[in-house]
Amino acid sequence: MGLGVGVIGCGRWGQNYIRVFHELPAARVIGACDVDPRRLSLISQRYPDVPTFTDLAQLLEQKELDALVVALPVSVQGEVVRTALLRRKHVLAEKPFVVDPREGLELVKLARRVKAALMVGYIFLYNPAVRKLKEHLRDPRQGIGDLYYLYATRTALGPVRNDVNVAWDLAAHDIAIFSYLLETRPESVNAVGSKFLRNSREDVVFATLNYPNQVIGHIHVSWADPNRVRQVVVVGSRQRILYDDLNIQEQLRIFEKSVYSSGKDTDSFGEFILAIRDGDILSPKIEVSEPLKNQCEHFLESIQNGASPLTDGPFALDVLSVLGALQRSLNGNGAAAKVSYEYSLY
Repeated sequence: MGLGVGVIGCGRWGQNYIRVFHELPAARVIGACDVDPRRLSLISQRYPDVPTFTDLAQLLEQKELDALVVALPVSVQGEVVRTALLRRKHVLAEKPFVVDPREGLELVKLARRVKAALMVGYIFLYNPAVRKLKEHLRDPRQGIGDLYYLYATRTALGPVRNDVNVAWDLAAHDIAIFSYLLETRPESVNAVGSKFLRNSREDVVFATLNYPNQVIGHIHVSWADPNRVRQVVVVGSRQRILYDDLNIQEQLRIFEKSVYSSGKDTDSFGEFILAIRDGDILSPKIEVSEPLKNQCEHFLESIQNGASPLTDGPFALDVLSVLGALQRSLNGNGAAAKVSYEYSLY
């Protein structure tokens, strides 16, 4: 019959979750919940077999409900997640999950106590191109060499959120990607931003993340940019790798180029000669699949086999810790902020 899944929050992401779970044979959409009757009317038109509710309590009372997807503004997600966990429902919450890591830690502990899966929707970690990129970085035979730095650009002209700033909205994705690729956490951050759209929250942010072994991560996010960009670049001593989410034909490109010391003698003290190595540009084959579908399937598998999801509660807590430090640096006009993992469970 499949696991019974309900969705609360039927905006753009909630509608996508309903579509995907409706298509998956291992799941059944038990109900959709939203305070806006117009959204529920749209759901009823598209999916006549999906019951709709304006009250979460009514959805949670459905006997066949096993799991709840929470796709609400982050300011209200925590209480809804808590309510679902107390009813012993498995939960998939949209990123960044909550704002306060203390609340997040309480929810993670609650999920463990009631033996329920708690997963946070960092969708790009379920993208086949990002998975392929990590495989390449982890395999010493692929030849990236020593890792120097990463940088990410995630810009567009809106949409502007009214619950969090652009860092919490967009940079959260890239912090998660960096953590996934590097398998480590930043020690400190610096961030500057501004409110060009006369919003009450930053709509443009530039952030630098300092990782162990002198690896640097840089993130540029904006709601005010005319160009829609979703890119991550990884620079190593022997290769440069570009992940371009919007390039459907070549999401991953590997540049076999590098700069190195030639070893030749120089005329003056302290100088050395650099040589350029210019090689091929490779585009590895990537199996096509929908990241959201992969994420939802992973959620269902985690429930069925009892394993911890890739983007589980502890993973989300670490991203929250970095976002918190980033916010402190923004508030301090770019001053360095140490990342405290006080609420980490790793």
